[in-house]
Amino acid sequence: NNSDMAMSHVAAFSKNYQRAAQDVAILIDESGVEPMIHEDISTHMSSCVGGTVAGIVVIFTGAVLVHQRNRNHPQISDSAVFLDMLLAFIFCYTLIFTVMEPLRASIKAVYVSFAQHPQALSQ
Repeated sequence: NNSDMAMSHVAAFSKNYQRAAQDVAILIDESGVEPMIHEDISTHMSSCVGGTVAGIVVIFTGAVLVHQRNRNHPQISDSAVFLDMLLAFIFCYTLIFTVMEPLRASIKAVYVSFAQHPQALSQ
């Protein structure tokens, strides 16, 4: 599935998506860059960075919530603490993954560029 690479073709050449997807599939088949694409770890790395940063934020949020819970006389329930931590994780993970998306898109664009002009990037 080369859908994210087809999007770089849509952006670069103002093609419709179906035409761009066909062109990218042909380019990848003819150029032999498919093994490189299968070894790409940019999506996995974005996911790992998002999970790590979100986990750190959740640990910090949990520590603050536990501290506040111990200070307040009308105690905060365990379910409220859990819900706040869960929402913090989801929000941070989504935000970080979204911030990493331009990096992933640029990597995919380099693959498409290499498939089109291998001699230009092999220097």
